[in-house]
Formats: sequence, C-alpha cells, structure tokens
Amino acid sequence: MWGMRTSSPMVARRFRNRLARLRDEEGFTLVEAMAALSILAIGIFAAAQALTAGLVTTGLSRQRLAARSALDQQMEDARTLNYDNLVLSDASPLSHSTTSTNPDYWVDQNAQTYDPDGSGPLGPESMVRVAGASPALQHYQNPLVVGSTTYTVYRYVTWVDSPTDGIGAADAADGNRDGVSDAGGQDEKRVTVVVTWNDEFGRGTTSQTQSSLFTDGKVIYTAPTKNTPPTVSCPSVSSINDRTVTLSAVTSDPDGTIASVGWSFGPDSSTATGTTVTHTFPLPYGTYSIVNTVVDNGGGSATNSSLNCSVTTLNPLAGNGGPDGSVVIAGGATYTNTTIVTLTIAKTSGGNPTQMQLSNDGTTWNPKVAFNTSASWTLLTGDGTKTVYIRLFDSSGRYGTATNDAIVLDTTPPGAPTNFVIASSSTSGSNKTLSFTWSAPSGVADLGGYRVWGRLITSTGAFSLVCDTSSTTCSHTHKKTDTYEYYVQAYDLATNVGPQSAAPNPTG
Repeated sequence: MWGMRTSSPMVARRFRNRLARLRDEEGFTLVEAMAALSILAIGIFAAAQALTAGLVTTGLSRQRLAARSALDQQMEDARTLNYDNLVLSDASPLSHSTTSTNPDYWVDQNAQTYDPDGSGPLGPESMVRVAGASPALQHYQNPLVVGSTTYTVYRYVTWVDSPTDGIGAADAADGNRDGVSDAGGQDEKRVTVVVTWNDEFGRGTTSQTQSSLFTDGKVIYTAPTKNTPPTVSCPSVSSINDRTVTLSAVTSDPDGTIASVGWSFGPDSSTATGTTVTHTFPLPYGTYSIVNTVVDNGGGSATNSSLNCSVTTLNPLAGNGGPDGSVVIAGGATYTNTTIVTLTIAKTSGGNPTQMQLSNDGTTWNPKVAFNTSASWTLLTGDGTKTVYIRLFDSSGRYGTATNDAIVLDTTPPGAPTNFVIASSSTSGSNKTLSFTWSAPSGVADLGGYRVWGRLITSTGAFSLVCDTSSTTCSHTHKKTDTYEYYVQAYDLATNVGPQSAAPNPTG
C-alpha cells in the first residue's frame, strides 16, 4: 500500500509530459494549408507583374533614348553645314501624307510649306529646297534599326521671318544688306528633325521632334514703321425712304487700308458694320445721331463722335414746300373689278410740278416719273379697299403733302339666284303676262341687281334681256300663243356678273 501511494504522482507526471509532447508535434489543418498556398500564389503573381512592367518601362526608356540620340545626331549633321548649304536636296517637291501620325501630314504639297509644330502656335513655313544640292540635307533618311526597333527619320528646312527687320508686309527687302533680297520672310532657316517608331506597348506610332534656328547673323534691326491712325467724317446719305436710310462711311487711312467700319445709331444704340449700311429708324420721325468707329490694318482707330453726326427721317406724307396735288381713281368710281386703273392727277396749289411719285401704301414709293395728268396704275391684288397715294415735286426737288384716293377692288362675281319661278300668270286679249320671283345669292356685299333673260322655247338664238331690276321680282308680257324659257343672273357694283340660275328654269 505504501509503495502504490508513493508511485502514483510519478505516473501522473509521466502522463502529462507525454500529452505535452503530443501537442507540440501537431501539424497544419487542410484549411490553413490552402490559405497559405493562396497567399503565396498572389505574392508570386504580383512580383511577376511588377517585373513585366519594369521590363516594358525599361524598353520604352531605351526607345526614347535611342530616338533622342538619333535626333541629336541629325541636328549635329545640320550644324556642320554652311548656312547656304542648309537646304533639302530632294529632286522632287515634298508630298503630303494623309496619315496623321506621319510627319509629312503637315506638308502642304501645293504651297510647299511645312508646319514645324503641327497644331501648335507656329504657322506653315515655306520649305527651302535646292534639287541636287551638295552638301545638303535629305528629307527622308534610311530607317535606323536599334535592337528590335526601327526608327524612321524625317528632316525639314524652312524659312523663318525674323522680327528683327520687320515681319509680313513690313519685312525689309534686303534685311542683311548683302544685295540679295531676303523679303517675304527669308531671314532665317529652321531645321526640324522628326523620328518615329512603334513603342513597346504596341500603341502605334510614337515620335520625337527637335527644331533649331540657323542664321547668317547679317539681318540688321529695322524699327517698325509707326502707324498713322485713320480719319473719319460724318457719313454721306445715299437715300431716305420714310424711316429707312442708306448711308456710306466717309473715311481714309494715309498709310494703309481701312479694316473695319462700325456704326452706332440713336436712340436705341443699335449697331451695324460695313462701309455702306441701310438702317430703319424707329418712330416718331425726327433727327437721330450716327457714330462711326473705324479701324485700319495697323490697328489704329478713329471715331466721329465729336462731330455730332445725325440724319433726319421724313414722314413721306408730309410735304416740305413743294406743290400739292390730287388723284382720282377710275374717274371717281367706287368699285372696280380689275387691278389696272387709270389715275387722273392735278396740281391743287404751290409751284409747277415737274415730277411725281406714286405708292400703294404711302410708305414704299415708286421711282419718280415726269409729271402727267393721267397715268395707268396697278393696284395691290386681293379684294378690298385699295388706296393710291401721290406726291408732286418741283424742279428743286421739294414735294407737297401726299394725297390719296381709294376704290374697292372686287374681282369675285356674285353667286347664282335660287328659287327662280313664275309666281303668277294672267291673260289680256292676245297677250300673256308672267310674274317671276327668285331668292338673292348669299354673301354679296355690293350687289348691284339682276337681269332676267328669255327666248322662244323653239328658238336656238340668243336670249334677250327681259328686265334689269334691283328687286327679286320681274314681269314679262308676250303673245299667249308663244312659250318662252327664262333664266336670271345677279351682278354686283363692280360689274361682275354671276352665273345663270340653275335648271330647271321656268317656261311659260
């Protein structure tokens, strides 16, 4: 018993130690192993991507460095030449390319110009080419191969207009004083070199450009000519028609040309541009201000605002001291059925008229014609009241107060009467009397009357007038042994005659 008690603690310790060793020797579970593999794969993939990007970036940098080296080499070739030999030696003019990534896209084949910065601020410059010149530069170089990349080299030589001796029209004819004209912008030369290649990313054509200016150092500074501003006076008035006035600017420039003419009109400050303008002023009639602002080709400007220029619009119906007159349309008739009428014209007061002017609205006037007491005139179309205006002019151009006459134009005939019947019949001796009635056509404002026509029913001749009346009744007496056929027509005050009454028409 004693021995068992003394050994039990030792057995327990051994058991616990064995369990501890077993726990220390446990491995990963399957889930933990899969997670570890996934993390390892992501890391390897990221490293591979970074390595690939680094290789591509290195390739791009290598391509750019090679292109820059080619540009520098080509420009050094240009610097070894004398100024006079800085030309293209190509036998034929340069051609335009329709491919926007090709440097020759900026060549104007017809004008033989090249734009050295494409769509940049510089403009096209004339190319310098002497066919067969040597030594000189060639436009197109044989492709340059570096590694796996092929580089294409293009060279351009263009004239540059130096501001030293003036630019554009002010360019000195012989800016370098060597007896040879360098006008037209032929003061300096620009050499432009373009290298193109396909990049590592496969994004298509890439290019680098380098330009350098060359000069012979002889162009002498010429101070720009001081621009003298233009002058402007009050405009001249070409015509005044009611409120519409045509004006021409009166301006000049002593050392150039007028580039623009601006107009400002009172009272609403409306504007216009151009040497000659036509402007309609608002009502009421009166005197309105006019201001011109002109600019010349050198940027100088002038205004006539201090001259207080103005124009006066004239009421065409109010006279200014000339002879007064009168006009009568169609002999004083109230109605007409034609647009062509005869006017009777007379002077009523004032001096002797030498000219006259006619209008259908009192605003737009026909050209002046010699005064006459009679004239043929065409009214405005469309039924209704028409007014003709006239004003007379004396030999000094003064005219009297406009006068007018009116007439109603009616070109529409009335409709046919309806319900045409024999209302009664009576016999007296050998004669018979028939009484007719009918209904008036509708919508006739200027109805003049009716005409009843008749003929023997056995006749094939013309109908004879039975009666002309303003009422809707009429009677006819004839031999009682005869039988007549009848119809009735309406007419208006403009003498338009309407159609016959519709069949069946009465007989008797």
